[in-house]
Amino acid sequence: MITINEKKCSGCGICKSACLFGAIEVRDKKAVVSEACTGCGACAEKCPCKAIEIPETNVGKAEDFDTYKDVWAVLEMDLSRGQLKKVSLELLSEARRLADLSGQKVGAVLLADEMPKGFEENLSYVGCDYAHVVLDEQLKRYHTLDFSNCVVRMVEKYKPAVVLFPATENGRDLAPRVSCALQTGLTADCTALDMDEKGNLVQIRPTYGGNIMASIITPNHRPQLASVRPNVLSIEQAGQKDKPMIFLESGMFTHEEKDCRLLKVSGRENVFQDVAESSVVVVAGYGVGSKENFEKVKRLALKMNAAIGATRKVVDEGWAPFEVQVGQTGKTIAPDVYISFGVSGALQHTIGMQKAKFKIAVNNDPAAAIFKMCDAAILGDAGEIADALLQEIS
Repeated sequence: MITINEKKCSGCGICKSACLFGAIEVRDKKAVVSEACTGCGACAEKCPCKAIEIPETNVGKAEDFDTYKDVWAVLEMDLSRGQLKKVSLELLSEARRLADLSGQKVGAVLLADEMPKGFEENLSYVGCDYAHVVLDEQLKRYHTLDFSNCVVRMVEKYKPAVVLFPATENGRDLAPRVSCALQTGLTADCTALDMDEKGNLVQIRPTYGGNIMASIITPNHRPQLASVRPNVLSIEQAGQKDKPMIFLESGMFTHEEKDCRLLKVSGRENVFQDVAESSVVVVAGYGVGSKENFEKVKRLALKMNAAIGATRKVVDEGWAPFEVQVGQTGKTIAPDVYISFGVSGALQHTIGMQKAKFKIAVNNDPAAAIFKMCDAAILGDAGEIADALLQEIS
């Protein structure tokens, strides 16, 4: 949070007008800052009296950039299988490519209650050089304060130049907390990454509804943080690599329950397969026409041992839960086979499925945009074709 030097402040109110978050008021001819302040500094740039002071932070500045080295990936566990999630390997593989471009090493961060199955083998496959691991039974499930404080401590101790996070439910909570604590930049939901000639991480993500690809850098601070959507990066086998060094960290973890507590964990009925991890995904769009037809498509997916997915409109109608939404505001998928029923092919959805290897679309509109990007097109009523396929499979 910024501070106001009352001796310099004239109470002109220019800072109040400049604040985008409504965090400044003028009382008794002096500017007053509320807790809504994000420390962005927009007010300081406009203040004619130079009365606004931005506190120094522990983040790396340009003069000590040389002390920040290596590309890190924060890993995430699949609790049901006791192993790393696919997105963790995607991040490490991309970290290997970025590190090779800049002559650095690849590090991993794992917070868990036990070592994942095949941990060293998986890290070696994608060319990870070392891993910092914190093991504690309290880290079995994600905890906002425990995980963010632990990652911050490790970053402050070892000073990586780049830290990549998975843009999962947990990662989307963790990354901004770490960014705020370190007072450095974060680009969320990236779909591609690169390195420029100055060693800046180029963070690429869609904006304006996917119509523009923005390239973002963090030139004045270290470390550079980015979260990456699952299934937008590929997993590549590294060349000949030694086994990674595994460092079991101590003193990084202190359990905190003051502001955030896990009360209980309860299972859901009719648990859906994870569309982001499944090799076959069947997606229902609003074009299926009714909840009854959605249920037909859902039964077909179950018969095929496939994951059921949905477009945003289907989720908005309450036919399917948000966890199976595929698209720009849902999950990104890259299955071996993608089959859609009643999906029109709007950009907001296709952004999330364009990396599927083989695409099949069922739609009764011959001009449907989805047909243009599919390997096989079936023209007809989605409900009727779902019925026919159910009978065929039975």
